[in-house]
Amino acid sequence: MNKIFLTACVLVILTIDLACDKDEIKEDPLITTGRELFNDTKFSTANDRSCGYCHPGGDMDNEQWHLPPIHDTTNGIPNKYSTPTLFGVSETGPYLWKGQGGNDLRSLTQTIVQSVQGGTVTSDELDAIVAYMLSLKVPANPWKNTDGSLSEVQARGKKVFENQGHCITCHSGVVLTGRFKIEIFKAQAQFDVPSLRWVFSTAPYFHDGSAANLKDVINHYADSITTVQMTTWGWNARGIFDISLTQQEKNDLFEYLRTL
Repeated sequence: MNKIFLTACVLVILTIDLACDKDEIKEDPLITTGRELFNDTKFSTANDRSCGYCHPGGDMDNEQWHLPPIHDTTNGIPNKYSTPTLFGVSETGPYLWKGQGGNDLRSLTQTIVQSVQGGTVTSDELDAIVAYMLSLKVPANPWKNTDGSLSEVQARGKKVFENQGHCITCHSGVVLTGRFKIEIFKAQAQFDVPSLRWVFSTAPYFHDGSAANLKDVINHYADSITTVQMTTWGWNARGIFDISLTQQEKNDLFEYLRTL
């Protein structure tokens, strides 16, 4: 009986192993090569920086950088911009904080490798790197219920997001970005509206990293900003908002933003 039992166990284990091998999803070799190149330092002149240096695992390093020639200067002082996450990058063009990177990720990648890192990249290498970046998906959100439902507090925050907070005016759709530029106060520069997906993990916030956390972002708009000019539609064409939120509404909005 023992031999029969052991034989049956072995057969079950072999069956499971075969099933796992059969069901295993193999990665496209182009993506695998692209991941290797993405983390290869050979494209930098000092042989010490890779794409993955600023985008570890395809995410962000939570730092700000000045990258000539794609970043500008003000009064001779280089402007530093926050590193964006590449999760979901296939859906978030135009690229760079002012949208100057356009929607062609391949062309932008070539510019960064050649002009920022100072290296050279072949057409095949470029195809592989871009294939890897386009494969980067937004991970499952740990703050959201597995069935996609919201808690009572998060649901209240969603209402604030869509109504009195006016967040949805710029951050809409599945990607949570309007694919346009906004100007905070009339005299300041226009910046591309970033996606809010995975936003709980992308501090510090704003183009210059001036907001340390999401609560600072909420307070910035609810307390400091009295007018938001939607420059895509022209002055006052879409709306200028006076945003005023209670502390409860701010707390609820914070809990909802963490689920995006």
